[in-house]
Amino acid sequence: MPKLGKRIRSYATDRRGSTAEEFALIAPVFILMLLIVFELGYMIFTQSVLDGAARTAARMIRTGQIQSAGNPLSTFQTALCGNLAGVISCGSVSTDVESFGNFSAMSLPPLTTDTNGNVTNNTFAPGTPNSAVAVRVAYTYHFFVPLVAQFLNPGGNGVVLLSTVVFKNEPYPTAP
Repeated sequence: MPKLGKRIRSYATDRRGSTAEEFALIAPVFILMLLIVFELGYMIFTQSVLDGAARTAARMIRTGQIQSAGNPLSTFQTALCGNLAGVISCGSVSTDVESFGNFSAMSLPPLTTDTNGNVTNNTFAPGTPNSAVAVRVAYTYHFFVPLVAQFLNPGGNGVVLLSTVVFKNEPYPTAP
């Protein structure tokens, strides 16, 4: 028995391998924090790309380029998709373009989603010269790390990223 007590004391005082033990305790938390930082960083980057694409496409509506095109909806979608920079698939983006007589008449309906979380509002009414227009572009962002999804959207697998641009159309000339 005295040998056993001596052996236990030697294990208790031995400091070799303590760094590996400490790393084994800290590593899972550290790796999880890194994954969360990368996930949220990529989500913010995706939101930024969506904002830029929405602003560029909305500018074409504001100046009347979309309205004077042969197929306005197709021209708008081409302008929008061309600025998504390969980060977001064009087929996974929903657009809602609504026009009003003025800003005080503007009343946007809430976004509706289907069972997969995809936005179903798909109106396209770019308006006429001097009308108030709201362009909403939505994308359902699906998380890479399931744990992050549970913290940010319990019970869901993604969040809807939304970019809204509100403006008054310029007094562009219309075709007779």
